[in-house]
Formats: sequence, structure tokens, C-alpha cells
Amino acid sequence: MIIDVHYHPVTEDWVSGKLWDMITNLLVLDGERHGEKISFEEMRQRVVKDMSDPTGEKLLGHMAETGIDKSVILALDMGIGLGEARAPITDQNRAIANIARKYPNKCIAFAGVDPRRDDAPQIFQRCVEEWGMKGLKMHPDFGYYPNSPEAYRLLEIVQKYKLTILTHTGPLPPPGRAKFTQPIYLQDILVDFPDIKIIAAHCGMLCWWPEWAVIAAQNPNLYGDLAEWQFMAFNRYEKFCQTLRDMLDTAGPTKILFGTDSPVFDPVLPSKNWLQLIKDLPYKAPPGIKFTEEEIAGILGKNAETALGI
Repeated sequence: MIIDVHYHPVTEDWVSGKLWDMITNLLVLDGERHGEKISFEEMRQRVVKDMSDPTGEKLLGHMAETGIDKSVILALDMGIGLGEARAPITDQNRAIANIARKYPNKCIAFAGVDPRRDDAPQIFQRCVEEWGMKGLKMHPDFGYYPNSPEAYRLLEIVQKYKLTILTHTGPLPPPGRAKFTQPIYLQDILVDFPDIKIIAAHCGMLCWWPEWAVIAAQNPNLYGDLAEWQFMAFNRYEKFCQTLRDMLDTAGPTKILFGTDSPVFDPVLPSKNWLQLIKDLPYKAPPGIKFTEEEIAGILGKNAETALGI
């Protein structure tokens, strides 16, 4: 089973204009690196059109085309940090949950709730009890620490219902604030909530993957996903392979999970190509770097089954 642990169904009403601008700028820059000249306005129109998927129909088509069997679909709550979207966060979470209920064999829904909201515990409790969401997505880079007292209010609910957390780690462009996203802050959660499984989105990215890997090696419930690593994989393949080899050797072969961050980057880096690159690692790695078929099978699904309790 191939599992993508990092997918974001969105519509224009669910995301603030600042986030659309951030996504568009990233894609324009990456398009230029691949020789594609496209204006900000053209890319913005393409992104909004390609990503808008309130019912999950595009998600199912994406999974069929890419060869993914199951996706973790993540609600995003960035309203306090970026400005509120037109649709209230409760409506967004309910819509994500509805997609998972519509396609129960294909999708697992994680709630997105900023713990700084006054009624955050009530919102999250409703997501779990009424709408059946199976985890919590946190984006602390917009102004809070994942080990803050506010976050702990939600983590108590995560622990009570034996859910999984997926939390952003690593820097993003402004207005994201990298200081909130270092993997080191996850160790407090692992100590104070020893039964909670945590997926560190992006494994801390290029700057902090060693910190994530060392902590993951010492904590059985800390995992990481490869979402956004496709940029390095396609632009600096040998460097990516060496880094992934080092990550596996440090954290252990059971800790890394496949993720795409789709559909955000598909306009310039199709997830189908990203998945194929990972599948081919046992046969096409650079000289001196080796990956076993067992390691890659773990990355593509078996490790996620453990992290998600499948």
C-alpha cells in the first residue's frame, strides 16, 4: 500500500490571500529553475484552478493517476497568522471530514485548529467526536510553539483519543517564522505525552533534518515525512540521495514516510514523478549510495501504517 501522509484539499475560500501569494511565488521561482517562464498572475490563476477541490473529486483522480492508495488529507488553520479565510475554520474542517467519510478506504482526515483560538479545544473535540477526524495538523510557524500551553490543550485530546499529530517543521518564506518550527520542541511532547505519535512534516527540511533524525532515533513515536524534498530530489539528485541515506542511517529505516504536499507543487513537480523517483532508488541511486527494497517499501507505506495505526 502506497500512502501519502501529506495532502491538502483546498478551495479559494479556505485559504487567505497571503498564502496564495506565498505558494505562487514558490512555484514561479521553481518554474524558473526548470526553465519555465511564467508570470505571477498566470501562475496564481493556474494554482487556484488546479487546487480548488471542495468535494475531493480531484484528489481521487490525482491518487489514481499517481498510483497512491491512501492519502492523509489535512485541514489548515492559518487564520490568526495570515488573516482569516472567507470560510470559517469549522466549515473547512467539516468539509475535509466529509471527503474522508465519502471515501473511507482512500482518505484519512486530520483536523486543522490553531491552539491559540479561544475555543480551540471545543472545535477540535467536535472534529474528532462528531466528524470522525483522526489526527491534528499544526502549523506553528505562524506564531506559536508546538509545546506551548495552548497547544497542550489540544494534545490532551489527541492523547485521549489515541490520535496522531502532523506538525510543520522547517522554515517557510515570510510571514512564516522558522523559530517556532525546530524539531527540538517536539521532544517535550514526546516526554509529556509518551503515547502520542508525531509526524514531523518535512523532517525539519534541509537545515534541521539532523536534529529531527537524532531525536527520532531516540523516540519510537517520532516520524517524519518527505513532503517538499522533491525540490532537492529533482534539482540535486545525488545530494538528495546522500541526505536520504544519512537520514535513514541516523533515524532508522522505520521513521521516514512518503509525502507530497499535493496539490501545491504539482504544477511544476508532478507527484507521479516524485513517487517514481522514490520507487527507483534501489536501482538508480548514484554510485556508492545504496537503498534496499525493504527500506523503500517502508517509506512508501509500511512506516505510515504504524504511525497512523492502520
